[in-house]
Amino acid sequence: MSKSNGKDLNFLDPKQYAVLEFDSEGKPLNSCDNKITGSTIRNRLQKAKRTAFSTAQAGDGATIYAQDGNVIYYEVRFNKSLCDQTGSAVELAKQNQTNFLAGTTEIKTAWKVLSNDEAKSNQFVVQQQKIAGKKQTLGLVGMHIAVATENHPEFVWATFEHKVNAPDCAPTAVTAKESWTFASHSCASGLSNSATAGNVCNFNNPSEEQTAATGTPTNICRVYPYGTGAGDLFATDNLTAILDQNSDLDTQIDALKSPSTYAVLKNYFQVGALWVSDIGKNTGGKGVPNERGSLRLANTVAETTYQHVNLNSNFASNCFGCHNFIGTENRINNNITSQSLSHIFLDIVVGQGKAADVSAQKVIVDNSMAQGVCQGTDENLGVCPSTASFLKWNGQWTNSNSSAGSVCGCVMK
Repeated sequence: MSKSNGKDLNFLDPKQYAVLEFDSEGKPLNSCDNKITGSTIRNRLQKAKRTAFSTAQAGDGATIYAQDGNVIYYEVRFNKSLCDQTGSAVELAKQNQTNFLAGTTEIKTAWKVLSNDEAKSNQFVVQQQKIAGKKQTLGLVGMHIAVATENHPEFVWATFEHKVNAPDCAPTAVTAKESWTFASHSCASGLSNSATAGNVCNFNNPSEEQTAATGTPTNICRVYPYGTGAGDLFATDNLTAILDQNSDLDTQIDALKSPSTYAVLKNYFQVGALWVSDIGKNTGGKGVPNERGSLRLANTVAETTYQHVNLNSNFASNCFGCHNFIGTENRINNNITSQSLSHIFLDIVVGQGKAADVSAQKVIVDNSMAQGVCQGTDENLGVCPSTASFLKWNGQWTNSNSSAGSVCGCVMK
């Protein structure tokens, strides 16, 4: 959040954090060449075909509009060291590497078009973007930050939001405030009754696959404040830690001699963070026994429809519900070739024109079997085309590694 170049916040500086680029069809472009030639923001999801699916709402095709009718855009950035990370299972085996290196950072952000008054208010972190040929000032409304550390190769997943994004679905003293970015005054005032299914306010039920820059405003409320439900493991400790961190940040900003650079951050808060207790074991499972922190973590503007996190189902829709981590105690435990932990690494590699190895679900025993497993047919897609519609098998496969199992070499079509 500093401005090392005197102009942009560090995370918006492409020399430090590359921005994921894609073409008009959603295929990844070279995001590592120090020049931006493609699109970097997106307002909808096409997960069925896996076209730049990381740059929109998580999990489905939700499209949300602020109360001023402007659509929300999404963008993904990552630290430049990912550009040099090999996707070869053989090379990874030589380096005895099964996880992303400590310091690997991925950032996903959500932005709204600001009015002139909003842009001048210093209430938002801003960036300039050209959308449909018109220069627009965008304001940050949400941010995911995932960072791998030496002791947590599964990444620590944290999420932040603007303080006026959305009220809690359960009514609180501040629910009926005058203005929410994603809830009308009348609907917010009627909570929790207005959040019931079938209510005219239609909370947390956005339209899908919309492409228009303006549309009907979406009403959103937060299902689990700070990603924590009553009775969750260490719920009280987690809530106390998050509230203390948010309060401490505001205090530190107030104490700065020149707080203007950071003052805008007082308009944001940490919703929560998620990690694992034992890196030897997998994420997931009923009750998510190996997960710690905000177990029901979701961002209202990036996972609008995935907020009803059920910890006792086979799929808990928190961060690890989609970003699966394979524990080090498992025989097949390569979290790089699995393509599950990071949803952008494959795009980064193939966007540079390189091949990326993707783990197969079955053991490949010879070349004749490899064709069916890696490429498959139009009726029964193999590993590469089923991973992404823009991928094909490059004819290479291997079992010669210690942690990834059988892998298929995948490249851009």
